[in-house]
Amino acid sequence: MKKEDIRRLIRSCKSLLDDAERRAAAERVFNRLEQSAAFMMADTVLIYHSLPDELSTIAFLNKWRGTKRFYLPRVNGVNLDLLPYAGEDALVTGAYAIREPEGDESVSIDEIDLVVVPGVAYDRTGKRVGRGKGIYDRLLQSC
Repeated sequence: MKKEDIRRLIRSCKSLLDDAERRAAAERVFNRLEQSAAFMMADTVLIYHSLPDELSTIAFLNKWRGTKRFYLPRVNGVNLDLLPYAGEDALVTGAYAIREPEGDESVSIDEIDLVVVPGVAYDRTGKRVGRGKGIYDRLLQSC
């Protein structure tokens, strides 16, 4: 199956979920992340700010903001800048309608302990299908 076929299939499956199912799925995923050794040991976490069709990251960010230092990506051409998360009020709508931090306090991926990456689909070996721009793929190559 081609990546675009996978994206189309997943998009149609996600469209069948109601809000309660989306919230429950996000809760299950982020509860599992919270229990992972990688998360427990991480001080700095790069996470995405969710789009409406993705598992919401907002409750997770709010829950752990006082304990972990979160960074969010900001699209910069074909790459990502990594900026500190200072709360929902400090975000602006950027490229692709993604909520992003402002400022020039970008850090290197080397300063991040854990990277949480959005994906349209994953296989059993962890290979990811994203939205098709390759922006996260470029970032992950430097990890």
